[in-house]
Amino acid sequence: MKNKLSTLALALAFTPAVSFAQFSMPSIPGMGKSAAAPSADLGGQQTQLVRAYVAANKDVLTANSKMAEALGLKDAAVASKATADSLTEGATKDNLDAANKEVSASTDAVAAELKKGPQLDAASKATFGVGLVALASGVSKYVGVGKNVSDMASGLKGASMMQLPSLQSAVSIVSKFPDSMATVSSALKNAIAFAKSNDIPVPADATKALAAL
Repeated sequence: MKNKLSTLALALAFTPAVSFAQFSMPSIPGMGKSAAAPSADLGGQQTQLVRAYVAANKDVLTANSKMAEALGLKDAAVASKATADSLTEGATKDNLDAANKEVSASTDAVAAELKKGPQLDAASKATFGVGLVALASGVSKYVGVGKNVSDMASGLKGASMMQLPSLQSAVSIVSKFPDSMATVSSALKNAIAFAKSNDIPVPADATKALAAL
């Protein structure tokens, strides 16, 4: 599944805009198999999509910051928090791309540390738990963003060459969403597994978010 999503994202990144007519999203939590009819207000759709995507990524970055802090990864914790704080509802394509890179980098850093089987003290466990709550919220929002991505992908099919330059934020999100969804899903699974094996309470929201994947 991960390879399939990665291949799709790579293809979209280098595919001419006109080819959106043949674009079909894979089955991802929160995304319907059949796309809705293109909306005339693509600018409005893009605004809503960016807002929802930013909210989801802010939660994930906040989560990674807290979990990195708990694991003693100070640089990763600072970088994730700074990126989260800099994200706004009016994020540009460059802002979104930077956030995607930081989500991936911080998620990888946390995952690598978890594999080492670190032993946490009570304070660190509490901090990790705070991160797990934020991650559950972020993943839940990602699942919700899937519907926005599906609708936007449908709208982009009917976009003209003149419209596309002003829709680059949407194009970026649509093309990168499969990989981003896979990344945060894996992060939640790893965090829950670690929490369970280290006597860290797993919040009901985390279990619910995991069940939605």
